[in-house]
Amino acid sequence: MTDHLWQDYAAPYALGALPAEDRTAFEAHLAGCDTCRADVRSFTEVAGLLAHGAPAVEPPATLRARVVAEARRVRPIVPQRRGAPVAWLAAAAGLLLALGAGVEAWRLSGRVRGLESSLAHIDSARVAAESTLVALTGPEVHVVSLAGTDRPPTARVFWNHAKRQFIVLAFDLPAAPPGRTYQLWAIANGKAPMSMGTFNTNAQGRVYTVLPVDAQITSLGFVDNCGLTEEPAGGSPQPTETPRLLGAWRHTD
Repeated sequence: MTDHLWQDYAAPYALGALPAEDRTAFEAHLAGCDTCRADVRSFTEVAGLLAHGAPAVEPPATLRARVVAEARRVRPIVPQRRGAPVAWLAAAAGLLLALGAGVEAWRLSGRVRGLESSLAHIDSARVAAESTLVALTGPEVHVVSLAGTDRPPTARVFWNHAKRQFIVLAFDLPAAPPGRTYQLWAIANGKAPMSMGTFNTNAQGRVYTVLPVDAQITSLGFVDNCGLTEEPAGGSPQPTETPRLLGAWRHTD
């Protein structure tokens, strides 16, 4: 407690909560009172420190609505000559603590949502990997490793007869130049090569792509070999060069 009764107004004045009529009287008193001016500066600094004590995070609109609704349920505190600073500081501290707790809960909720999203991506990637593994293996799948003369294989093609898909994996095949593309050919003994589709690699010489199997290729029965040529964009009806890469089909198992 203090014998200087005007000091009881310093805290609510610093928080901007002093009624208009008392504010006018108190400001007139401040003009000639060093003690009260010092108290106002002190309370203003404390309020500023409390305001900046929480992280700079934008709270959701629902949090503000909850705080305002709760504040309206609290009976307004009218500053009195005795005990007013304690009551106002307690009310202000309570609101700031509620706001800080709400912001922290919101931040934790955001982290939980982020983790849930990451888990969903991981699960999706796992399902995709399992699906790819099934598509590349089994007795209904043939595979061919494509290599050039005196070169190790730079691409593999999987033929999944059940899914009627060619799955192309290239791992060391420079991208075809602009206006050009790579074209795969099914080569059965005694028959003209038949196009399996076109593709191109990225700047790192890699690609993973799926090409549909044409019914005419299926009608060939067993296909002995697979070749790769570089053709004009859009592909050619027949190879325009000797295959750059060549390989023989075999079962994956």
